[in-house]
Amino acid sequence: MHSANMHIIPGNNTVKEALKKARRGDIIELKGSLVKAVAKDGWRWTSSLTREDTGDYSCELVWVDDFNIVNCN
Repeated sequence: MHSANMHIIPGNNTVKEALKKARRGDIIELKGSLVKAVAKDGWRWTSSLTREDTGDYSCELVWVDDFNIVNCN
């Protein structure tokens, strides 16, 4: 309930470069959307949509439009 396993899809090159600078312990803020990824072969990955799930399939898949490191360690 107090942490999340988030898989990030950078929405643009600015976000991609900012993500490369983030380090463990940094406080970050991001803006984006939970998404579902679908491949041409039918494979799909849907984001968790609740904070109450655990285990497999409970991580968030996030399309990030804005990313900032608020406090670096």
